[in-house]
Amino acid sequence: MQIIQNLGRAIVVRQLSFPVARWGLKAYAMLASGIVPTITLLLLLPLRAADQPQVARHANVLGKIVALPDTIAEVQSPATGRILSPRERPYSVGDQVKKGDALAIIEHRYNLHDSSHLGTIRWDLLSVMLEARTAAVEAKIAREKAERLMAIGTASGQQVQELKAAEAMAEAEYKKRKTLLDQQDSQLQGAELVRKGLFSPIDGTISFVTFTQGQTINEGVVLFRIANRKEVGFQARFPETEFRRWEGKAQARIHFDSLPGKVFMGKPEVVAPVVDPQSRTRDVIFRVPNAGEFLRYGMIGWLEDAR
Repeated sequence: MQIIQNLGRAIVVRQLSFPVARWGLKAYAMLASGIVPTITLLLLLPLRAADQPQVARHANVLGKIVALPDTIAEVQSPATGRILSPRERPYSVGDQVKKGDALAIIEHRYNLHDSSHLGTIRWDLLSVMLEARTAAVEAKIAREKAERLMAIGTASGQQVQELKAAEAMAEAEYKKRKTLLDQQDSQLQGAELVRKGLFSPIDGTISFVTFTQGQTINEGVVLFRIANRKEVGFQARFPETEFRRWEGKAQARIHFDSLPGKVFMGKPEVVAPVVDPQSRTRDVIFRVPNAGEFLRYGMIGWLEDAR
């Protein structure tokens, strides 16, 4: 018996010999002379299980490195203002920072649009303040008049007390309106600058800076993006027919052609709850420790699922 392997598939060749009868006179003459004709049959039979090559039962799935939600942080401008550096050399892309480090100082200033808007509404605040002041003066006059009338007996003490309470309320309203107007005037004149520090929310590396020192930035603009690559995500897409849930502390082995000889272990972090209706696949994100920070976002690798 001979075993022949061809293109990864094995066949068995068996040679069988047996006498042939009823083959006519020629065959009879051969039999008479003691010659036994043989017929060679090639039987294509599958190998037995013991003869088959052993193949590891695992699936290789392609994926790429992505950022985990808790490893990326953005620092935004909380208000319109001028951005200053807290140190002699401003932070730039590639700098390492620790959680709590001061990244920048925002000096609260109004830009031209804000100043124009505040100048327009100043008259509204001023008119309300003038009306409150007039009401306070009138309340004071009414109270003083009632006190003189009470002295000659034409006004009661209760009326005087009521007018005193009304005067106090009018005076408090006037002070409130005047304070609001004074605050706006100081903002327009830049007499009281408010400075506030902006701090790093996580440890990591600055990967994005959007401003220059001394530039005026509007509220909500992203100033810094910080990435911590001590741990990264590996996003793999499993076909629906091959997907199985991970149980316990099961991990996957992740390989990269650009890093030969290195194997990274990943634990499932996020599993898509449903199957993608178009590709019939399910996304799984693995949390992968990145010692040495060899792995970078966007790198393509393959996952060995040998559960």
